[in-house]
Amino acid sequence: MNKYLEPLHRYTVDETESASEAHTPLAERGTHRRLIPGQAPSKYGSLRERLLVAANGAPLRTIVFGGCEGREGSTSVIREFAEMLASSGPNVLLVDADLRTSGLITHPAAGSGDLWDLVNAGSVPPPTRWGKGHLTVILSPRSTPDSELFFRSPEFVSWLDTQRKQYDYVLFDCAPLLRFADGALVGRLADGVVIVVQAERSRRDSLVRLRNQLQRAGVNVIGVVLNRARNPVPKVLQPYLLDYLD
Repeated sequence: MNKYLEPLHRYTVDETESASEAHTPLAERGTHRRLIPGQAPSKYGSLRERLLVAANGAPLRTIVFGGCEGREGSTSVIREFAEMLASSGPNVLLVDADLRTSGLITHPAAGSGDLWDLVNAGSVPPPTRWGKGHLTVILSPRSTPDSELFFRSPEFVSWLDTQRKQYDYVLFDCAPLLRFADGALVGRLADGVVIVVQAERSRRDSLVRLRNQLQRAGVNVIGVVLNRARNPVPKVLQPYLLDYLD
């Protein structure tokens, strides 16, 4: 195990094919493949349970997800986690709060209006039925406002307070946490932040620096998702290994 993950709760997500879309140019993205209820990887269910344990009885309904330096697949992780939550019954609001990209633009649950317009109007788009629950997806602004002013504004704080009361979960997909302050600004208003790192790519010093930076800002760091983890044992040998362990 990588020692730099030990100070934080660790959750591992084996990346699916769709996760590679997270940082491809919009022109190259195809139509989003909707995960039917029960199709999402089972480890997202484990992530939900471990988040509840990490909360230790505290409310944990408003969560920020963000990569460390970028290209860790954070958008895919939060998208599929939101789909898993909604399919099991809750009403989930997924917000693309990355003011520099539009990673959720092809999502079938994306409604009209972007985050900037909806905050100013004090509204949200209609929800989409998703399994046993509902999923609402809000896109990032088409034009980039000043992120610090926007996320500190009374309008945004009031809008978020309203959504907390209307949804079971409010999830924010934010820009790389170490490169931009957006995630920390939203994280201070949320119940906590989950850092997404990429196996064999994310650097130990960057993660430690980010953890300290968020803690100094008063952000509750819930844990880390280790994305794109690979089994070093070739698939052809894995059945024999399992038989041997049995």
